[in-house]
Amino acid sequence: MKLGELKEGERARIVRVSGEEAVKRHLGALGFVAGTIVRVVGESYGNMILAVHESRIAVNDATAQNVEVANV
Repeated sequence: MKLGELKEGERARIVRVSGEEAVKRHLGALGFVAGTIVRVVGESYGNMILAVHESRIAVNDATAQNVEVANV
């Protein structure tokens, strides 16, 4: 399933990040790597607010479609 399918409060484990190499590098630097647990904190201005490690990160829908996740 894609990250964008998660609802507020749900958690999932990142399985794979796809897309252009620059996008994958950027997301990797933010902590979006295989095996990482993410939690949907909320939504703001159409962006998903995610808890990744100790950080809160906003991603748009297009970016969320590049991240494949599995239920925890």
